[in-house]
Amino acid sequence: MPLFGGNLLPASYRGAPFAVIGDEIGGGRRQAVHRYPGRDEPWAEDMGRAERRFRFRGFIVDNDVLFAGGPIQLQRSLLIAAFEAKGAGLLTHPTLGPINVSVMRFAVSQDEGASTMSTVDVEFVESGKKSFPSLLSSSSGLLSAANLVKVALVADGVRALAGAFADGGRRRDLQVTTASWTTRTIVLGADATALYGLAALLPGSYGRFAAGSNAGAYGVAQSPFTSDTTIDDLIDRASLLRTSISVSARSAGNAANVADLGYGSSIGATAVSLVEALSAACADPADAIRLLSGLAVFDPMRPEADTPIGVAYGTMVRRAAVAEMVNAVGRYQPASANDVVTIVNQIGPLMANMAQHAADIGDDESFLALRAARAAAIRDLRSRGATLASLRLWRMPTVLPSLAVAQRCYRDARRADEVTSQAQPLHPMFMPVEFEALAA
Repeated sequence: MPLFGGNLLPASYRGAPFAVIGDEIGGGRRQAVHRYPGRDEPWAEDMGRAERRFRFRGFIVDNDVLFAGGPIQLQRSLLIAAFEAKGAGLLTHPTLGPINVSVMRFAVSQDEGASTMSTVDVEFVESGKKSFPSLLSSSSGLLSAANLVKVALVADGVRALAGAFADGGRRRDLQVTTASWTTRTIVLGADATALYGLAALLPGSYGRFAAGSNAGAYGVAQSPFTSDTTIDDLIDRASLLRTSISVSARSAGNAANVADLGYGSSIGATAVSLVEALSAACADPADAIRLLSGLAVFDPMRPEADTPIGVAYGTMVRRAAVAEMVNAVGRYQPASANDVVTIVNQIGPLMANMAQHAADIGDDESFLALRAARAAAIRDLRSRGATLASLRLWRMPTVLPSLAVAQRCYRDARRADEVTSQAQPLHPMFMPVEFEALAA
């Protein structure tokens, strides 16, 4: 029997679903074995947990109603494209929930029944986040906290959808609500993939008007792009990212059209994938925090969204936005101690209200996960902000160029670009007499 039903989640990778016949999880410990002359027994030094590997054996079926897969040719193409995509992606494991993994190998097999079915054999290895430029590691707990929110929101969302459906909820209410949220996400995705914003993050110095909004304390943005990235590459990237959001939106709409409302785990999984696609489109984590914050407080302004089944779907999307916001916080580079306070004041009340709402409606798993995620995000920001200087008001005797101001303030003319970025003069040769900049 396929691993689907009961309390199991539908398996998918980068939003492309597939049915599971069986799966295996492999791992262990990394041991450095030390051998000594004249001693029979070696000493095994434990170097930590070994990477986990996940192998799935499954299938895809033509026009599968349960997975809303569509034509088998399209399913094959999307699944192969997901497996071959560069970098790590999100795997929804039937029992473990969302896991960040990379593909080791895969096989999509066909036989005389190729027009209706293909078998899938794929092996993944868990993949952590780069420590650049943030602390998304096992020690910070941000990635784990965000994943726990996603698992909890799907579990609580399934229960809420089933209850609303049992009380007479209509599928049309879910369809209209889903369409409102997907449309809003597509609009935000266009903002995230604006060429100006992407170009601002290219490696190198392009001036203070093209430094992005995540330049950090010293005005140097940590670029997600390589040194040989061109504007043409960015255009292609923006197009692919917008397409990914559209595909996720279509998957969410399909799930609302055909999924079993009495067990809506596929609806929850597609809602999570939709928000993840938006987050992935934000090259600048400052943009991700801004757009995800807006999505978390979005109101569709439709009567269908105010029904129990519409509220249940909107709650899942909002919690998914908060989960991705935690990941964005980890990538964000604070510009000063004041900047940390601003971000904490922006996300703290929002996440606290989300957790309070979960507690009020009895979603205990989501309440605990959201509360832990808020604590992890604020703790991470404050630990990094503790090493940064605060802003102070500087007064100059007259109008001076930025080089002279940097030398006067910090005895370091190399910080002229930093001062220019913070003071925002009309021209670096004519700095204002009063401005705010780092105190040290």
